[in-house]
Amino acid sequence: MIRHIVILNFKKGLYPDYLSLMEKTKPYLSEIPGIMSYKIFQNESKYTPKNVISIGVEIEFKDQDALEIFMAHPKHYEANALFEKYYADPPYMVLTYKV
Repeated sequence: MIRHIVILNFKKGLYPDYLSLMEKTKPYLSEIPGIMSYKIFQNESKYTPKNVISIGVEIEFKDQDALEIFMAHPKHYEANALFEKYYADPPYMVLTYKV
C-alpha cells in the first residue's frame, strides 16, 4: 500500500470554509481507480504560518501503479482546479511512502 499525504496552504480570508471546499473534491476522486481511502483534516500544527489555513489530505493507494494512475488522471486535475486559486505561498508539501 502507498500513502500519499499533501499539506495544502490556503490564503486566509479568500474562501469561507476550506474544509468544505476540499470535501467537494471527493466525487472527482471517487472516479479514479486504486484509491483505498481518502481523508481530509485541518492541520493544527503550531508551526503553520499565521497567514494561512492549512489542510491535510491523506490518500491511500493499493500500490504504486494506482498512485501513478491518480497523478496523471484528468479527474485529479479537475479536483485540483476547485481550490488552486486560493493557494498561499508556499502552496503545498507532499509526502509519499510505502506502508
